[in-house]
Amino acid sequence: MKWFQRDRGERPAGVVPLPGVVKSESVPGQAPPPLGPGGPVLQRIGGDSDQVAGMTALAGPVVLDITHQGRGHFVVDALDAGLRSLSQLVYTDGPFACRALVNADDRTVRALRVQADGPWVIDATAVSSASVLSGAARCPASNVLRYDGGPGIASLCHEGDPRAEDGGYFLVDTFERDGHGFLDELANHVGPWRGEAPLTGPCLIYARSDGPWSISVQPL
Repeated sequence: MKWFQRDRGERPAGVVPLPGVVKSESVPGQAPPPLGPGGPVLQRIGGDSDQVAGMTALAGPVVLDITHQGRGHFVVDALDAGLRSLSQLVYTDGPFACRALVNADDRTVRALRVQADGPWVIDATAVSSASVLSGAARCPASNVLRYDGGPGIASLCHEGDPRAEDGGYFLVDTFERDGHGFLDELANHVGPWRGEAPLTGPCLIYARSDGPWSISVQPL
């Protein structure tokens, strides 16, 4: 699903400022640090310009650590065996770092198309490398979290992307803890947003966002 481009045009912006949320208009001089503890790298690809790279380590669900050091446009598309786009993982400008989950929806990624104007690196790691969600977490962009608790209420807040006219898109899905199988959609909104959704138990939480967001879980 090319949600960064296509879905934005199909949905109302609905940008509503959130109380207590302060957004910065500045672009950082360098990419933020990795978003999780990481793990053994199954495959590493990198470059400093446009590239199409085959993925050799993706027999099952994996987490991609994506980092861009350039100042201009940065786009990453996941491609199938026919080199058609399955989903757009990143669509942004400037230095950027995020984590993405692929192969969790029975659509195998065979290659990545990267469009960049500066140095970038993508590491594939096991889903076990996802950061553990212990109560609450705040992330600057897309991320993959592992929730090991029981049923609870997830409180989500999307601060939005000040560089995007529509405030940025926010999509949060849950998958089985091993990455196999979609469970539920927790959020699907454009612009700053706050709300709650149920978590039925242990799962992987994959949030796609080009702006800061946070989550906290209150057990039942």
